[in-house]
Amino acid sequence: MIAMANEGYDTCPLEGLDSRRLKRTLKLPHGAEINMAIPCGIRDGNKGIWGERCRVPFEDVYRKLKASFFKAGIFTHK
Repeated sequence: MIAMANEGYDTCPLEGLDSRRLKRTLKLPHGAEINMAIPCGIRDGNKGIWGERCRVPFEDVYRKLKASFFKAGIFTHK
């Protein structure tokens, strides 16, 4: 994915796909296994699939914890 980005392409890893159908489409041998597909393409500005892309602010999703929580292995999100 980093190599594709270096060439100007965007990628998005897909899991949970229909691997049997994909194997048939790609005419892969019976013993072949697919655990992920990575579609790639060139972005069209800031357009999303159904409209403008947006992100929820980081601060609305995560909150800072005291260092003692990190030492104990306790992480949280909202």
